[in-house]
Amino acid sequence: MKYLAALLICACIPSAWAAETFTLDPGHTFPSFEIRHHEISLMRGKFNRSQGKVMLDAEKQIGAIEIRVDATSGDSGHEGLNQKLLGANFFRTTQFPEILFSSGTVEFKDGKPVSATGNLTLLGVTKPVTLEIRDYGCTLQFLSRRPLCGADVHAVIKRSDFGMNYGIPLIGDEVKLAIEVEGFKDNPN
Repeated sequence: MKYLAALLICACIPSAWAAETFTLDPGHTFPSFEIRHHEISLMRGKFNRSQGKVMLDAEKQIGAIEIRVDATSGDSGHEGLNQKLLGANFFRTTQFPEILFSSGTVEFKDGKPVSATGNLTLLGVTKPVTLEIRDYGCTLQFLSRRPLCGADVHAVIKRSDFGMNYGIPLIGDEVKLAIEVEGFKDNPN
């Protein structure tokens, strides 16, 4: 989740550009999650505040990502449920207000990032997670003409791996992460 990592991708407009650093656009980056509820429906939520940096070098096929998600910004669309999600049984935001994804390993295919493997820190527990990067693309933002890249990022984790055990199995253990992410190139020419 965290920046969920999703946030993850903003690279270079054609691969001819060497290593480029991008800052995630908080207005267009939304880590979200879904989880089974009583095996009859899906419960969905998102985090409204995240920030991060992505460095990609398509020529050398290397990259680095750091995404920070404000766990207190969790939003299920229902205030009563939000209080439960952010409380002691789930995200424990008083004790753990931030979720972090950090990666120094990015896989490329045909000059585009396709996955990032790194560490996800949730509830004070750090575990390895691989994010799948889909639909990666770059353009110039139509108003500012600044280079802008984005992608759709996915992963599946088990919340019990991070010590979030409340309600299992009525509330599922498997959590699907989906992160829409966009980022602007830092210091464009």
